[in-house]
Amino acid sequence: MFDALAKGLADISVRAKLTLGFTLVLLLTVVIAGIGWGGLQGLGERSAKLSAIATINELARDMRIARLSYTLTTDTAHAEVVVKVIGNVNQTIEQLSQQLTSATDLRLIAQANTAVDNYARHFQDFSRALQAGNDAAVKQAQAGLDVEIKSLLAACEQLSDSQSTKRDNEVASSIERLLVATLMALMFGVVAAWLITRLIFLPLKQALQSAERVADGDLSHDLHVSRRDELGMLQASMQRMTMNLRELIGGLRDGVVQIASAAHQLSAVTEQTSNGVNGQKVETDQVATAMNEMVSTVQEVARSAEEASNAAADAAQQARESDSVVTQAIAQITHLDVEVGHSTQAMAELKRESDKIGSVLDVIKSVAQQTNLLALNAAIEAARAGEAGRGFAVVADEVRSLAQRTQVSTEEIEGLIGGLHRGTQEVADSLEKSRSLTTDSVELTRRAGTSLMSISRSVATIESMNVQIATASEEQSAVAEEINRSVLNVREVSEQTAAASEQTAASSVELARLGGHLQTLVGKFKL
Repeated sequence: MFDALAKGLADISVRAKLTLGFTLVLLLTVVIAGIGWGGLQGLGERSAKLSAIATINELARDMRIARLSYTLTTDTAHAEVVVKVIGNVNQTIEQLSQQLTSATDLRLIAQANTAVDNYARHFQDFSRALQAGNDAAVKQAQAGLDVEIKSLLAACEQLSDSQSTKRDNEVASSIERLLVATLMALMFGVVAAWLITRLIFLPLKQALQSAERVADGDLSHDLHVSRRDELGMLQASMQRMTMNLRELIGGLRDGVVQIASAAHQLSAVTEQTSNGVNGQKVETDQVATAMNEMVSTVQEVARSAEEASNAAADAAQQARESDSVVTQAIAQITHLDVEVGHSTQAMAELKRESDKIGSVLDVIKSVAQQTNLLALNAAIEAARAGEAGRGFAVVADEVRSLAQRTQVSTEEIEGLIGGLHRGTQEVADSLEKSRSLTTDSVELTRRAGTSLMSISRSVATIESMNVQIATASEEQSAVAEEINRSVLNVREVSEQTAAASEQTAASSVELARLGGHLQTLVGKFKL
């Protein structure tokens, strides 16, 4: 019975439950008050009847006193008082008779009324005898008065006893009814309090336990809801919140794992980039050394050309010396050709290494974009969590900022590498021109060797050739200086790339640390 009642009350609102409980208590209070009021009203009516009986007794006493005074003084004023008191007694008896309903009480009232009437008649006889001085008639009338007054007092005493008994019975009955009503009110109040407490406290306790589990990070429990009141809606909301948090934390945990994996990949790519940049730096140093040697060689060629020009002025007298100078020129130019070939190979190797840096930067850019997307997704998921996900949103913004900084650094390095590619291409073209010139110089020098016998006839031609050699040497020197500056620029770019790689590595380490911190935070939740 209680289970069916509890199930029925579980589906109504909390306001209706409380209203029903308080209404029941108020109804019971009204019933108790009605019973008490009825008892008090009956007791008041009974007290009024007893008061009327007491008034009759007092009037009877006054009537006796006034008669005695009249007997002693024979003053007619006292006789009038007796008549007046008799009238008051008749009026009081008439009023009392309208309040009584039982046959016994009415019979006693009739007896009292008869006694008063007889008393009035005897008093008239007594007054006439007293005025006439008839002592015998006075005594006879006094005897009649005493009998009637006693009859009146006896009737009043019996009425008083009857009303007192009824009053006591009514008081006892009222107390009994009040006790029964009070016990019933207590019983209904206890049952209503227990039932309402059970219907309100237990669901609140279940909701509180669920909230404490969520606060402790335990999202593995489900809250079964079978009610349709406000507490049932509260439990349903708690269940939806638990399921949403479970889904959010699960997605965040997967995202953190992906961020950690991307951080490790970015760290590996950064390490490869750093190794490549260090290798490029070493090779750039080698190219710079080679270019310094080439500059020295070009300067040596210029000096040799000057010597050849001076020797050409005395070519007729110094043919043998010219032969030696030509031989030296051939050796120097051949050496220059070899050095230019080495420089060309070094520039080709530099171009291939630059291409490798470009491919590594593409990988870094791709990883940075993926990291930015993962951080954006983590920020979106944290925003869905509201207040509970504010810490995760801050971490996700930090990760996204790091990813954007990595992407910007990568784009700057890509621009520098593009400039390096263009400079390398220009240096390669210049070296190719220098190699062509050195090849022509070798051919001309060889022709000069084979034509040594006609040096006298070709002095003007040799002088012209020496001027060309000097001009080419100056051009080669200028080109070599330009190549040297380009190599220095390449070295600076390599150093900048190395610094960017170190910054990217530091960002990767920070990203890995943040990923681990996120994993630690997410690990506190039990799904």
